[in-house]
Amino acid sequence: MKSVMISELIPGMVLGEDILYNEEILYPKNTVLNEVVIKGLNRYSIEKAVIKEDIDLAATHYERVRFNDDFKLFAEKHKKNLFVYKRLMLNFIETKQLIPDSALLAIYNDMASTYSYGSELLDFLYNLIPNEDELTFNHCLNSALLSGTFADWNNMPRQDADQLILACFYYDIGKLKLPYEILWKAGKLTDEEFALVKKHPVIGYALLNQTNIDQRIKNAVIMHHERMNGSGYPYHMKGNGIDLYARYIAIIDTYIAMASPRSYRDALTPLQILGYFELNMQEYDTEILLPLMKRIGDAQIGSTVQLNDGSVWEVVIIHPAAKSRPILKNDNAQVLDLLEHPELQIVKSL
Repeated sequence: MKSVMISELIPGMVLGEDILYNEEILYPKNTVLNEVVIKGLNRYSIEKAVIKEDIDLAATHYERVRFNDDFKLFAEKHKKNLFVYKRLMLNFIETKQLIPDSALLAIYNDMASTYSYGSELLDFLYNLIPNEDELTFNHCLNSALLSGTFADWNNMPRQDADQLILACFYYDIGKLKLPYEILWKAGKLTDEEFALVKKHPVIGYALLNQTNIDQRIKNAVIMHHERMNGSGYPYHMKGNGIDLYARYIAIIDTYIAMASPRSYRDALTPLQILGYFELNMQEYDTEILLPLMKRIGDAQIGSTVQLNDGSVWEVVIIHPAAKSRPILKNDNAQVLDLLEHPELQIVKSL
């Protein structure tokens, strides 16, 4: 809220505090100003009024996030750093001169300075509107940010965490050699198009194999689409034969892809993403994934969600064994356990 001179008031503003005159309420808090009210304030020689700002008027958690100054700074720095990151990557592809690790970590650290904890980053990523023309770069930058949080949540040593962050900046580099219109096609890819897209790990590895970059990063680039049950590509590797960083990036890449809006769909909520992981657990390293799912689920407590029947609820309890199906309550103190209502689905975070 802010204090505003009466001469600066305009219709539509909302009072944040009662206006008193001779110790009596002249206009109560939450009064929506109009010409009559403003003239009345002038008539009583009121000098100032406390007015609600956008963030004060936000009704839901994610509305408040969008008006948050930290999120605005995050979005501003994201735009700047995305440009820097794109320039570095394109220069590497053109000149084959490896990017200094310090340049990429500087991007990460600059972005990380705008949020205080991992759950705040999840909120920021959900609200961020990506540039549709920069999706590959946007995807990897966001993956690098999320990798730092996931590394912290799983107590990864700092040096190893930095290498994972660097791997996320590089892992989709092979896509920069593929046609954009195929990579980000709104509809289903043809068999031929999908076969081309599946070559990007090998293409990326070939680009990096000419350099002295850490072998773990090269492994992450070529293995990030491998899956624990052998269903991935390009080599259908299984289990711990897949590099640790690639196992992390398999989770990170999936999360960021689903949490990012596209021209043909909205961003999926963290709880919807948890539902996907629950259905496809066999594809991922559960020793890595399960602790992360708990942290993601716990971060949703207190958030507001909309169901497929249009009703709006607050998340109050996360089920340990079914994190995507929480217990909810509404403004009428009704309680709803989604485990008991399979017909109801979370479709939006508010």
